[in-house]
Amino acid sequence: MTSGPKAIDFYQVAAEKGVPVVQMELPEVRSIAVAVGSSGVVGLDNSQPMTRAEEQARLGHELGHCLYGGFYTRSSPFDMVERHEVRADRWYIKRAIPRKTLFRMLKQGYDAWEIAEQLNTTEEYVRRAYYYYKDNP
Repeated sequence: MTSGPKAIDFYQVAAEKGVPVVQMELPEVRSIAVAVGSSGVVGLDNSQPMTRAEEQARLGHELGHCLYGGFYTRSSPFDMVERHEVRADRWYIKRAIPRKTLFRMLKQGYDAWEIAEQLNTTEEYVRRAYYYYKDNP
């Protein structure tokens, strides 16, 4: 029996890169990255349960902000905010859902939910990855 693709543990990535992950109540945003120190800090909501996949996706996205330095403030222009959000998504997608893995699994007949389950991510991110890779060959 062959094993499926290996999902990345973003808690391990955070530890390796020296990015603290703090559990706190963040019910309105569910996760946040803050510029502190050399790489930032990630806050994850602990006020309501998240699936492991949701938690990994949120952590991965926020690590994207920390590890490429894409922070903004409440007063930042919308286009700058949007640019940083897209970059954080791309950082996460490239690591959690590699192009070759995604297209191989699609070719093998897997549905988005099955890919998400195997890669420990969300269906939404599988779809985002598909469109990102489709538009950026």
